Amino acid sequence: MAKGARLIILTSCAILFFTVTPYIIGYSLGYRIDFEQKKIMATGGIYLRAWPSPADVYIDSKLAGKTNVITNSVFTQNLLPKNHLVLIKKDGYFDYQKTLLVKKKEVTKLEHILLVKKDINFEALADKTQSPFAKQERFSIKNNNLYDNSSGKAVLLIKNIVVFDTDQNNIYWVSKDNLLYKSDFLGKEKTKVFDSFYSPIKNIKISPNGQKILFNNDYEILFAYLNSPISEKIFLNRFSEKIGDCFWLNNDYVIFTLAGKIKISEIDNRNEINMAELPDSILINGKTTDIKNAKIYFDAQNKTLYIEASANGAVFKSIDPITD
Repeated sequence: MAKGARLIILTSCAILFFTVTPYIIGYSLGYRIDFEQKKIMATGGIYLRAWPSPADVYIDSKLAGKTNVITNSVFTQNLLPKNHLVLIKKDGYFDYQKTLLVKKKEVTKLEHILLVKKDINFEALADKTQSPFAKQERFSIKNNNLYDNSSGKAVLLIKNIVVFDTDQNNIYWVSKDNLLYKSDFLGKEKTKVFDSFYSPIKNIKISPNGQKILFNNDYEILFAYLNSPISEKIFLNRFSEKIGDCFWLNNDYVIFTLAGKIKISEIDNRNEINMAELPDSILINGKTTDIKNAKIYFDAQNKTLYIEASANGAVFKSIDPITD
């Protein structure tokens, strides 16, 4: 080979080496070309977990992976630092969609996704004495006073309360002066939880893990962290129609009635909040039963949804798993 030809080849190889090598190194370190901004940028990732599995995960309309029954998760790397649209699809379930901001050299997490089944199976409750709607609760309110009914007679525990809820060991209540307190089941060891709460208030519920409190009036749903040093209220949604029953579905989702319909909503308020609306009727023994304007009760311990039909008072319980 002529000396001139060898020189051209060596020069070309050198140029190619010094041109391509930085890109290869940058690529291995997670850098990508942002063609919109016409520059090389550090990337980030998205880690998500969804139940139930398997489910298809799309990021920016491209299939990123499929969750599996072992980890229920998908991790996508090398995403440019900007907003990315996440879409999760599973046959027979409502789609889940959220826009997430990815930052360079960081992983954005979305770990508590619940896919809601479109048609949940129910069965009629034959023994209405087992209905939570007919059950005698241990605690009850009368004339803004809280009573303990466990002894067979109503024993006054706490005066001047508006609403209350309990966990395994404590009573939480909102006083008439708009403060949130907790005490033991004897009404003693009273502790102020929040200096300033929320008014007007219709309902409070403690999350299954005891770390959050859900509260609503007729038109708004909010929640707060009980262990937070400040009583920050996190707004979920405001509606033009009245909210009815409202419960925690798990630690990250709520179920409630609105304008006669049953809705399930996440509490992750990053960008759009995912909300699913259950059908107005259910199939019981091959017969369609209307459940519009029904009352609901969610048993978090057994993960069971109870529905009391408005037409005839019949009670139905879910037999499908609704939450993980």
